[in-house]
Amino acid sequence: METLLIAREETVKFFKRFEVFIMPFLKFFLGFYVFSSLNSIEQIHPALAPLTESVSPGLLSLLFAVLFVVMPMNMTWMIIILTITVQFSSNIQVAIAVFIFLMLIFLFYARMATKESILIIFTIIAFRFNVPYLVPIIAGLYFPVTAVIPVTVGVFVNAQIGGLNRLLSPTASTAVSADRELTEILTELPGAFSEVYTTVMGSFSLSTSAWIFTAIIFAMVIVLVHFVSRQAIDFSKEIAIGLGCVMTIFGFIISVLFASGSANIGLMIIGTIVCGILAYIIRFFDGVLDYQRAESVQFEDDKNYYHVRIVPKVIMTKSQRSVKRIRPQLPENPLEDEPIDEE
Repeated sequence: METLLIAREETVKFFKRFEVFIMPFLKFFLGFYVFSSLNSIEQIHPALAPLTESVSPGLLSLLFAVLFVVMPMNMTWMIIILTITVQFSSNIQVAIAVFIFLMLIFLFYARMATKESILIIFTIIAFRFNVPYLVPIIAGLYFPVTAVIPVTVGVFVNAQIGGLNRLLSPTASTAVSADRELTEILTELPGAFSEVYTTVMGSFSLSTSAWIFTAIIFAMVIVLVHFVSRQAIDFSKEIAIGLGCVMTIFGFIISVLFASGSANIGLMIIGTIVCGILAYIIRFFDGVLDYQRAESVQFEDDKNYYHVRIVPKVIMTKSQRSVKRIRPQLPENPLEDEPIDEE
């Protein structure tokens, strides 16, 4: 354990020392992955193809990744919304429906909660990497309880991706023909708004109700982890992670047995355990508390009475060894034991 604590302190020290370089690099990598995934949709209308073919998708993703680093999050959301709309432009009704839905999310939530809204992207990415159960645990630990909103939106968007792909297939009845001009499409935009509601409702019906159960379970996990991790008890955050994993497992088992859910119980349990271990690792690097030296402090002023519990952090920069020196015990008078020469 001592070796792990020393390695943790060295890692944290290295991160803080080069944080000004590490954080932009991580944001750049995240932005490049997000825009590369969006550019891979390739459901662009032929009239817009010349505009996109002038720049290679890799270079375009690289440019957007740079903008993701330097621009504020609100501007980044606008770029993401416009990119998604262009990628879905092969079906004008679907593109309009997606644009309106994303703009509503941006106007009524994302622009006012820029830090929490990043959970929408993290939730979709977590599903892509098969670690979705990590998101509600981390959201409950490090975000307010309102993190339920972006996580639910991320679960919904991830569930509709397959339905959107079917709507954008060449055989779909609402697909836009390749020989139509951009000006003709623009003149038909007012009439297309009448089909937005039908398109959105159709996207809901394309997926089963499994995403609803997933969103409810994730919401319960976020609330549970949030409140347990903020209790004044020893190892509250570690206990919260464990309870979050237990609730995730039992929630999906109940959804499968009683609500006709579609989750694979075995893979779900393994995935939840892996996500719990990842959450413990993140918590370990975030901070280690020494509960043996915890103490309570009470004081008051003219208006309030304060009861504060102080738990010091474990900070170990080098191995702590106790060295005991053993010295031979000398007599008080070293000359008294020497023989006296008599002449």
